[in-house]
Amino acid sequence: MSTSSIPAMPRMTPQDYQAFDALFALSSSIGATPAGGLHRLTASAADKQMRDAFCTWLTQQGFHVHVDEIGNIFGLMTLCEGAPWVLCGSHLDSQPLGGRFDGAYGVTGAAVTMATLARQLRDHSQTAQRNLAVVNWTNEEGARFQPSLTGSSVFTGALSLEQALACCDGEGISLQTALQNIGYRGTALPDLTVAAYCELHVEQGPHLELQQKQIGVVTETWAALKWQVTFRGEQNHTGPALMDRRRDALLAAAHTIVAVRAEAERYGEALHTSVGRLETVPNSPNVVTSEATLFIEFRSADEALLRQLRDSFGQQMQSIAQNTATDVSLDRAQYRPRQQLHSALSDLALAQAEKLGLKAMPMRSIAGHDAISMSYHCPSALLFVPSVDGLSHNEREYTATADLHRGLDMLMAMLTELCLKGEDALC
Repeated sequence: MSTSSIPAMPRMTPQDYQAFDALFALSSSIGATPAGGLHRLTASAADKQMRDAFCTWLTQQGFHVHVDEIGNIFGLMTLCEGAPWVLCGSHLDSQPLGGRFDGAYGVTGAAVTMATLARQLRDHSQTAQRNLAVVNWTNEEGARFQPSLTGSSVFTGALSLEQALACCDGEGISLQTALQNIGYRGTALPDLTVAAYCELHVEQGPHLELQQKQIGVVTETWAALKWQVTFRGEQNHTGPALMDRRRDALLAAAHTIVAVRAEAERYGEALHTSVGRLETVPNSPNVVTSEATLFIEFRSADEALLRQLRDSFGQQMQSIAQNTATDVSLDRAQYRPRQQLHSALSDLALAQAEKLGLKAMPMRSIAGHDAISMSYHCPSALLFVPSVDGLSHNEREYTATADLHRGLDMLMAMLTELCLKGEDALC
């Protein structure tokens, strides 16, 4: 066979980058904030508009679109009847006043890359051993509804459909009702045998930029302990009520917030902590707070440390409650263990980066991603591109276009290997 007759390996072209730029720009415009960010909460009007636009785009590109019972959107591209599927995607919902890259890059990037790969395989009459599917997972962020990673957790069976649909936002609206209101409460997905899952994401941290690397290959994740805690005191007037008789739930919450930060300072970089949300009742400037609910997070690679904190910090909160004449309850607890991602997929990613001439490095992820949910279900890979100044969940979140395109190159190389070689790609 002459060299000229050997089919070219699929690759992104300038036209394909332009197609991605256009789809990503469309995403960035729906729910856009004046400061250049994104406000697109799960099952909101903006989320519906983005979902509609994404489904239209998928249909135009030849994908079969299916919306499942928790609202996950699947774009299915059959290349080999009866073959397992390579699934790839992320999420289109955002944090309040969040960034336009987080999640949306992974969905739009996967969609364009898969459409490109399918077209080029057909053009060169190359036989695939895998089918392709892009997915938008519902409520990854956990901003409007808790817990986070909802759609992927239902898909893997880690969270029941009933539990997920019953989750309510701050106004008491259930996820089921919200999805029905926007027309995205779908039907059961036919069984898909998933051979592998790949997720492309912005790093949301500074390490790639600091190390002057272009691609991060996540090999493991930190564990996370998440609590929803409520202090209950007594509503009273902030003027005449005697100070020594007040049962101020907000005071208890304030002591707890300081104590949560103190734990991080005690253990240094081995522990990240936060209280990202505080809800108070009645939330009036001249009323002593009767209830204060805190959303607390402890994250570490050291699971023994988190187990220790689970006991010791619980005791600290009891002491705070006693000292402030309040009561405390643990309303919700979620533990996400440390997880190793599929080593053969990570090795494949590092090898493909080297072939492409990209500077890559293995790394840990402290943030949770849908790839973490999927890693319990099938071989999964999580690929990072740099975030400028490590800033994320912020309107100023930014990744350079050249880095976004390099991520597409990486994903194309990974999907090509998985599609053409099947099981042999992971040997």
